[in-house]
Amino acid sequence: MSHSAVPASKAAPTETPHVLALWLRKGLGVLNLVMAFAIAIAMTINISDRLIQGIFNPTHYFHYFTIQTSIINIVVLLMGGIFAVMRKNDPRWYSIVRASVVSYAIVTGVIYNLLLSGFPSVHGYIATFSYPGDMQHIWAPLFIAIEWLLMPGRTRLQWGVLWISAVYPLLWVVGSLLRGLVGDGWVPYFFLNVNDMGIAGVAAYIAAIAAFVIGNSAIAVAVGRIHSRVFVGFQLDRTGI
Repeated sequence: MSHSAVPASKAAPTETPHVLALWLRKGLGVLNLVMAFAIAIAMTINISDRLIQGIFNPTHYFHYFTIQTSIINIVVLLMGGIFAVMRKNDPRWYSIVRASVVSYAIVTGVIYNLLLSGFPSVHGYIATFSYPGDMQHIWAPLFIAIEWLLMPGRTRLQWGVLWISAVYPLLWVVGSLLRGLVGDGWVPYFFLNVNDMGIAGVAAYIAAIAAFVIGNSAIAVAVGRIHSRVFVGFQLDRTGI
């Protein structure tokens, strides 16, 4: 069989994306940059507020999952904004990272609002401004999820990349447990406190959250695959084949 007789569905796409996709991509790219700076401002306000109150402990603050993922969000959104403005499509590795970030954002928003929003303040800290918390736990996760639905120019991911999203949360949980058990005894969230929750209680929370992370990642990959097919079908994109 001639090499030229490759099925159209497997051939490398060569057509130019629709002008609407290009404008949508650039517009969302600019919003990526704006959101990255908005998250950075939220973190700056939060740190400044803690410093003013005299209760900022960087070894605690930067261990929180919300804070670490906020830093990840800043970097990923800045890179995504630059890619969207400068390129017609994203590198494959970035699409994989971005799918993981969707999962982390949803976990951050859901876990905080369901389990932690009414929890007593840690070390007496009472937020002077609601903006940092709202940005990190509500608006940033919403934007990250919606942008994943709309951004053209992303590679259609295979299911094999699903487990990559579990690497960072797993390392974070292991590090948190080691810190609580053999380190300085501090844990970022109540459900990781073995002394209060017991091994079975902590294990149950970890298992439930792990399943939630993997489930969210599966949804993110599925949405990305459907999104690619729809956009290619309407000739709005060329990266979904």
